[in-house]
This record gives sequence, structure tokens and C-alpha cells, in this order.
Amino acid sequence: MSNTTVESLQTCLRQEDALVAEFAVILEQETEVLVGPGDVDALSKVTERKNEVALKLVELSQQRDRLLADAGLPPGHAGTEQAVARHPELAEIWQALLAKSGSANEINLRNGALIDVHLRYTQQSLEALRQIGGVGGTATYDALGRGPRYTPARKSIIAG
Repeated sequence: MSNTTVESLQTCLRQEDALVAEFAVILEQETEVLVGPGDVDALSKVTERKNEVALKLVELSQQRDRLLADAGLPPGHAGTEQAVARHPELAEIWQALLAKSGSANEINLRNGALIDVHLRYTQQSLEALRQIGGVGGTATYDALGRGPRYTPARKSIIAG
């Protein structure tokens, strides 16, 4: 592997490390929104930022894979490990990236569990509402927010 390739790989790893750190901050913000009062707008903004950074991470990962391929190494973790074994100057930034990635993954798993809880709650709430007044039930309120109306049966005023 040429010195230029090693330097390019080191730069790429540093960029990935910085983006993973930014991603972890966004994930922490997502956690705050998920445990907060249910601000859909805030969740939407955080999700948008998270997706933008995730896309950049994918692009950097692809760039790293190209650099590894240029050096005759396999893509991904395995190729990076081989590059680090051959060029110890990559070890520090690679270890930092792995640590930050692991931490971000833990936060992401936690947020996934929180989202699952919210989703189950919403599904249970919707099911309860369906049982109260939807298909097959009697509506507690109509579309205008009024309760059920009693309509007496019409009686004929003509006695027969």
C-alpha cells in the first residue's frame, strides 16, 4: 500500500470518526425527543438529520472500501483490520472509530426499543378506540364530537 493510499485511508477514517461522533449526538437528541412529551416536529427534524449523516457515513464507507480495493484488500471491517496490521499508524484512529461506532450502536438499539414501545402503545390505543366505536361497535362520539343521540321510535298518530 502506497503512502498516499495510507494517508487517504487515514483521512477517510478520521472523517468517519467525526461523523460517527456527530451521529451519536443526534441519537442522544432522538432519545430526548422519544422520552419527552411527543413533539412530532422535533422527531421529524432529528430523523431528517440522522438520515443525512447516515447517508454520509455510507458514502465514506464506500470510499474506504475503494481505497482498500486499490491496496488489494477486502472491503469493510476485515480489510481495514488488514490495513491496520500492515500500517500501525492507522490503529489509533481505527480503534477510536470502532469505540464510537459501538457506542452509537447501543444508543440506536435503545432508541429502537423506545420506538417499539411507542408503536405498541399507539396500536393498543387505536384498537381500544376501534372497540369503543368503530366497526361493529356503537360510536361514543360522532364526527362532530357529539355523544350518541336518542331517537325515539316514531309512533303513528292515527289510531288504527
